[in-house]
Amino acid sequence: MEKIAEAPIWAQYLLLAPLALALLTAAITDWRKRKIYNWLTYPAVLVGLALHTITFGLHGFAAGVVTAVIVIIIGLIILPFGWFGGGDIKLLAAIGATLGPAALFEIFFYSVFVGFVMGICISLVNGYLWDLLKRIGRYLRSLFLTVATRTNLTQELETDDRAYLPFAIPIFIGALLAFSDIYFQWPLFMDWLRTSLSVGAGV
Repeated sequence: MEKIAEAPIWAQYLLLAPLALALLTAAITDWRKRKIYNWLTYPAVLVGLALHTITFGLHGFAAGVVTAVIVIIIGLIILPFGWFGGGDIKLLAAIGATLGPAALFEIFFYSVFVGFVMGICISLVNGYLWDLLKRIGRYLRSLFLTVATRTNLTQELETDDRAYLPFAIPIFIGALLAFSDIYFQWPLFMDWLRTSLSVGAGV
């Protein structure tokens, strides 16, 4: 991330302005339509890769391509689990193509943090959290009975439309927080985490 902040001002604007517009657009469409459209993500990947190349040359091109490909591969592996949607994965690939792996990691870190907080808040407001805890309780009870009686009594965890989280919003906010770290030294959660891990490891 520091590499981008140390680039000339024109290069920073060249990289960040189009990406910010793409992330904001995705957040709006994900909130209103529950979709992150291909007409946004595919061009965002290509434009981001081109801008990364203009800013950092062949090294930027290679970093952008490798990062985007890795994101897509990992995304295809975890997609069946339902943790992220296809649009979320392509949006993260666009960030990787534009900014490279280090910036993508920091943005993803903040995105997950924001998504967790948003998910808890939304679930509290719409009442889903309590229903989810009850469903987990019923599932664990059925699992225990299955083991105790050696009879398959397990119940599936029901899906609920209230559980939907438009993850493009946490991605957008996560990007803002990641760059706030660099430009304004706030909230510095990444630095705090690194320091905590270093102390815990006795480094």
